[in-house]
Amino acid sequence: MFHLKMVAPYCGVSRYDRNFFLYYLNTDENLRREYVFNTDKDADDFNKALENLTVFMKSIPGRKKEVYHQAFLDLLLKDVDHKLSVRTNPGGLSAAASAIPSALLSAIEQRLS
Repeated sequence: MFHLKMVAPYCGVSRYDRNFFLYYLNTDENLRREYVFNTDKDADDFNKALENLTVFMKSIPGRKKEVYHQAFLDLLLKDVDHKLSVRTNPGGLSAAASAIPSALLSAIEQRLS
């Protein structure tokens, strides 16, 4: 079952064991970043950091959110052994957007802002 947790108004994450899928919902490329960690500890630490990201992003001005978000992830993962895959699907619906009814997505985005 697909479970997406919103970590920012423009970004949702789903987790399967040590794999995390970050979906960037409002991009032309329908960007998805997949992070695979080698240990449960690294995966759990990343999960906790994503929860902190949600709180941190509330204080960042709208036009700077995506830049801060990426800088946060880069800094967080600098010394962590992980694998990153970036996928795009130009012109199509993203998996995250098609899995969530738009009314629910709107309600989640309002709650986070």
